[in-house]
Amino acid sequence: MWIPDAQVADAHGVPALRSLGQAFRDVGFTEDGTVRALSAESPAELLSNAAFYAFCSTDRVDELVTSAAGVMVQLFVRNGDVAWTRYARVVPAPLRGLLGTLGLVSSDGDVVTSTVSVSPVRSMYFLSDQLFRTGARIAMSRRSTVVMPPHASSFELLDNLGAVDGRLVDVGCGCGVLALALGARCSSVAGVDLNPRAVAYSRANALVNGVEAGFHVADLRSDLDIGGPADHMLFNSPTGPGHHAEAEIGWMSAEDALKFVVAAAPKVLRPGGRAEVLLILEVPEDRASASELVRGWLPREPGVAVTELRRSPLSISAGAVARGRIDPGCLLADDAQEAMRLIAHLRARRIREVVPALVALTRPHA
Repeated sequence: MWIPDAQVADAHGVPALRSLGQAFRDVGFTEDGTVRALSAESPAELLSNAAFYAFCSTDRVDELVTSAAGVMVQLFVRNGDVAWTRYARVVPAPLRGLLGTLGLVSSDGDVVTSTVSVSPVRSMYFLSDQLFRTGARIAMSRRSTVVMPPHASSFELLDNLGAVDGRLVDVGCGCGVLALALGARCSSVAGVDLNPRAVAYSRANALVNGVEAGFHVADLRSDLDIGGPADHMLFNSPTGPGHHAEAEIGWMSAEDALKFVVAAAPKVLRPGGRAEVLLILEVPEDRASASELVRGWLPREPGVAVTELRRSPLSISAGAVARGRIDPGCLLADDAQEAMRLIAHLRARRIREVVPALVALTRPHA
């Protein structure tokens, strides 16, 4: 298991991390190239269903590892092995040196194995734990402290934000996606997470992407010290349809996630500061809309703004629930069996539709 905090504190690890992103670019390991290599429908589809595309590309591995970029895809996206002779012949020595210095690969002399996943996303690179390994079969990780790769929901939030500037705090930062993606737009960015391993990954990813950011282990339900009040707080909440809630690491209900933000906002934001949270909402048949559902949870918060993202791939329309068939391109189910379970869950709970929504709250002035 890779130990990110050891590399962030190491005199050799810090410069290696700072050089890693450019080294990946130099060999053509990019988002577009990875999507093409694995024949994914889109970057969002690949982020949400990486194990599926890893499985479907098993018969193309020999072709994939003929280039340095393809070897990176095999090692860090498919999370598979590469023969040492092929690795040494195809991957440039400077990149091999960086990967070895950082412990991102290991070898027994015959086979090279990766220790992390790397997601190339929008000209950035995010290191995270491996959710699966490919080989004779797909083996999934179930560790409770696992640090997730970037998810399509993070980019739904980013793409629907309004103006963001000043001092920003990313709550539940995971591997640091939101804070690091917005680093150039803000005077300062910080992230907090309950999981020390997530904070360590975020610090490593800040170095990889050349972004000045502070990341802290903190529980917003108790104490908090992030160096002063923020102008903006973001939370990509771990919400979604509850048909597999117990299996999802850190899953919480949309109502709980929203009330968590309301309680945390006074600790994080200056007066007039803005909190925005992405929720994936199960809208019951007896509610007119996702907006009505959210406002019903917060009757004493008059300044709530709700933007429903009905064209998102994280939505399920009322028509799809009625037909009993999820629309193509929906990212809430990995395969046909899960889609059937999801529809059955929604119908059993009398859910009309699933709607992602960006909910914004402004902390009132005293």
